[in-house]
Amino acid sequence: MRIGKLHIVILSAILLGWVGVGFAQDYARVGERSIIGTARYVGFGGAMSAIGGDPSAAHDNPAGLGLYRRAEVMLTLDEILDFTKVQENNYTSTRGLFSVPQASIVLSFPTFKEKGILFQNVMFSYHRLRTFDRNIYATRQAASPSLGRLLLDADVEWDIPFCADPYNASSALQLYESGQINEFAIDWAMNISNQWFVGAGLHFQSSNFYSEAIYAETFEQINEERKNMSNRNEATLLHSGAGITASLGVIYRPTGWLRLGFGMQTASLGALRTYTTGTLTALTDSLRSSYAPDLNYANSDFHMPWHTSTSVAFQIGAYGMIALQYDFLHQKNEPNMHSLRAGFEVIPVLGLYINAGYAYESTFYKDSRVVPMDNTFERQDTHFQHPVGAHYASFAIGYRGTNMMVQAAYQYCRQGFQLWMHENADPFNVNADTHKIILTLGWHRAY
Repeated sequence: MRIGKLHIVILSAILLGWVGVGFAQDYARVGERSIIGTARYVGFGGAMSAIGGDPSAAHDNPAGLGLYRRAEVMLTLDEILDFTKVQENNYTSTRGLFSVPQASIVLSFPTFKEKGILFQNVMFSYHRLRTFDRNIYATRQAASPSLGRLLLDADVEWDIPFCADPYNASSALQLYESGQINEFAIDWAMNISNQWFVGAGLHFQSSNFYSEAIYAETFEQINEERKNMSNRNEATLLHSGAGITASLGVIYRPTGWLRLGFGMQTASLGALRTYTTGTLTALTDSLRSSYAPDLNYANSDFHMPWHTSTSVAFQIGAYGMIALQYDFLHQKNEPNMHSLRAGFEVIPVLGLYINAGYAYESTFYKDSRVVPMDNTFERQDTHFQHPVGAHYASFAIGYRGTNMMVQAAYQYCRQGFQLWMHENADPFNVNADTHKIILTLGWHRAY
């Protein structure tokens, strides 16, 4: 027996409570950054905005492209292994992924002058900004607020009863996520007397994210009677977006041992399309099932955040350098995000480079429950997450020859977050440990 139109409307109204949380998560999800790129960039902890000479560094600050004195082709491969552990269950889910996070071509045009504009360089590049692949499985035994109780407290009346015992629901959530954010860019920079380096670029982003969630509640005892009753909510979320941003940057080298860098990337112009579908099924004491229909899709404005990068680097003769960097991100309708990065490079012998770095990134979320409500669209995905920041540690080693170069890096990332099965549920504490091996191959030609 189908539920009536009135009950569909009432259910949709209940689901509106998750709408604001859902769309706010969509915006923050695609707005947050990860330290992804060449092996040297990753090994430096991403603190290369004042150093330049690397395609991934030019992504943060296009002025870094001005340090090139050669044409270069570069390709990066990586292997990712993610271990996501739900602390309350002591259960770890594993997900592996092979990807190509970076590819670039740099064209360098010398002027053969001794002062003024010495080089003008152009780069065509691809960068992956985020990878979303992750599995999560969480369970809770009894004494847990139920989705059915949430519907009951809202005075929803169904033609067929749903299960709503407030205390005896055993629940389980299976969550599968995948997708990425990609960026295609064209950047330009010039070298002015080996002291000033300025650059600009246009970056085109595309994002896609897919998640499949199965949330089940089981009631073993209702009103002191043993019964086999359950609620089951299956939800699929798919969103895709596209946007364009502009970037500007400068590096100032007042002395041979000091570099100061500043890069800025504007908020993007674009759109994010979100599609949600789901079915809520209940097995009641009368052994009849009730369900909710598939819900809708939506088009909404989408903006990648404003991103600024401020950094300082110290050159230690011919033996290496140390760099510090602060990144600031401002996302529409969200608190600001901050990133602190530090890295160093040692050159024990000519052509051999050793890097190590550390970075901390905060999150747009400050309070997972303080989210502007948007009553425009309905959402069937009732789960939501509250990230609490990420820590990165990395190491890299590379060799640069006359025409060829190879670099390898290892990166470890620990990200924590809280996971709610639905609005009334108690949160789970989750840690995601990600291990990444990066290999960069390149060819360059000196003038």
